[in-house]
Amino acid sequence: MDALIASEGPWTAHDIQLAAGVRTLDSPVDDARLRRVIQAAADFAGKPMNQLRVLDLGCLEGQFAIEFVRHGAQVVAIEGRETNLRKTRFAAEALRVDNLDLRSGDVRDLDPGTFGSFDIVLCLGLLYHLDVPDVMNLVRSMSDICGRALIIDTHISLKPKVAVEWNGAEYWGDFWTEYAKDRRAENEEAALWSSIGNDRSFLLTRASLCNLLRHTGFTSVHECLNPYECHSPDWPAQPRDGRFAEWPDRTTYIAIKGEHQRLFTSPVTDGTPEQDRPEQPKYLQAVRPLGNPAIHALRNLTSRAMRRMLSRL
Repeated sequence: MDALIASEGPWTAHDIQLAAGVRTLDSPVDDARLRRVIQAAADFAGKPMNQLRVLDLGCLEGQFAIEFVRHGAQVVAIEGRETNLRKTRFAAEALRVDNLDLRSGDVRDLDPGTFGSFDIVLCLGLLYHLDVPDVMNLVRSMSDICGRALIIDTHISLKPKVAVEWNGAEYWGDFWTEYAKDRRAENEEAALWSSIGNDRSFLLTRASLCNLLRHTGFTSVHECLNPYECHSPDWPAQPRDGRFAEWPDRTTYIAIKGEHQRLFTSPVTDGTPEQDRPEQPKYLQAVRPLGNPAIHALRNLTSRAMRRMLSRL
């Protein structure tokens, strides 16, 4: 392990216990995402964990892939950086896990014809590192390859700032910079948590991500609220003051590939096309015609309530 760290650098994200007293990070890390993803997969898969075929896209240092293997699943893990693959391979060999197929590759080249179908597809901390149209194309490819459930853990844009068109539909979000202009080539290999091959990425809004999932064939989308996901402000280190925080712009969705159901008791509903989720909540759409004073009053009311809540903490 010391030799690998000397060659590839230390682990940066995944705290994997390899043996008694031996961990990949210097100190234990409570990663709430691991509990959330494993529990959601077990609840939504529809079959025992040891019967699942799982695809982990952008596996980073391999903890999620290895955890699924430890539960008995067969796992294919794809990672674009050789440094991360070497760390994942080392951890898998140290734990003597079977049923883990590690692949070096770009998720933008995901081909259903190559891999077949998976019960669970994992897209964790990855979607917001892609530019348009790659982010939309990947969701479509994941739908093609997903037999049951797609679990997405991602940052989202809290405001619909930019509209882009893809496959005849409009999607909203915002661009963010991965690398300073003309500096990607020299920084890309060292930036182990950042994009590969693109200077900027596109963050979809919550509404547009849900619409995209529906447009690409998922029959229902569920936002995971429990197990509760919170983070250390010093992540991946434990918080220095013992307090965790919730990221308002990060969420976990479970998108299901099911069969569209016919509605027998309501022919009107059954014959009405499903609507896209609007970018703006209905109550704000209703307030807008009242003019700016009403919107300002609503915001002030919300702000006062938030200040009262924070003062009690």
